[in-house]
Amino acid sequence: MKLKLMTRNIEKLKDTLGLISHLRKFVILKITPKELNVISVNTGSVNLEPQVWCKFNTSSLFESMEIQSMRDNTISMEINIDLLLQTLRNFDKANSEGLNIRLQRTDASGEQGTSTKNGRTASLALFYSNININSNIINHTFRIPVKILKEAQDFFQQPSHTEVGLIVRLPNEFVTIFKRLEKFKKTSFNDIVSIQASNRDVGSLRFVLEEDGKFKVTVSWNSKLEFHKPISTDADTIRESLRNVDTMISESSFGPEVLNINVKLKDWQSASKIVGRCRTVVLCIGPGNCSLHCLLDETDDVELVYFINGVRSV
Repeated sequence: MKLKLMTRNIEKLKDTLGLISHLRKFVILKITPKELNVISVNTGSVNLEPQVWCKFNTSSLFESMEIQSMRDNTISMEINIDLLLQTLRNFDKANSEGLNIRLQRTDASGEQGTSTKNGRTASLALFYSNININSNIINHTFRIPVKILKEAQDFFQQPSHTEVGLIVRLPNEFVTIFKRLEKFKKTSFNDIVSIQASNRDVGSLRFVLEEDGKFKVTVSWNSKLEFHKPISTDADTIRESLRNVDTMISESSFGPEVLNINVKLKDWQSASKIVGRCRTVVLCIGPGNCSLHCLLDETDDVELVYFINGVRSV
């Protein structure tokens, strides 16, 4: 197994990690010759908690890349996201010409400063150089313990919708909905929010909090929304909707449709940073789950997908 990378511009990677670092302490890096996946998932409850899949084109992220693995040149590892993010921030401040990244294995004695606990017998070494005010070259090396996941490509698969009722492109101003819902996040009366979507008339998207008929709070997006019915629910079709949602309409589906899904309020609110930062956001709503498909900027270099499973109302 071998991994050598070099990059000069880590802005998109750094920004993306910053958007998901609050979700979990560890993330999975899945690297192939064509793609880097940063996956935030609870390994103990894969099908219960939200998942985030961040995809980068390696050709735009790395200037040079050497990867060798017996598993189709795919390497997966678990890493502390805060340590990785802080190292990238240090590099960003150093005014260095390039960041080199190496995967280093250690023996049972734990050489090179890596921990052998919890299977972390390897490290991701990041090193760079810069010149200080005295014109001296300063070398920096950071080794972050990682856990090699040999079976990860078989176990971790990006979730997919068995059925998507409606999709809608959300305007950039939609982040205000999260701000309005934030005031209810810490209340003890209810942790479930009902998302109600309808393509009738100008389209509507509502978020309803209710407790046993005692009270009902509805937060609505009052501007026009154009809902569409996707042709298919596969990942490629949903990804294409980020570029041109109009081409995803199913000609066989006409007429009004109303969908209602209950999700945990904290799960929905955890996506606020992603929605607020990304340039393009498409919401996919099905009877059992929903997802947010996002492009970080005007390019296709970085795609983020945030999956939320629905919960049964009590």
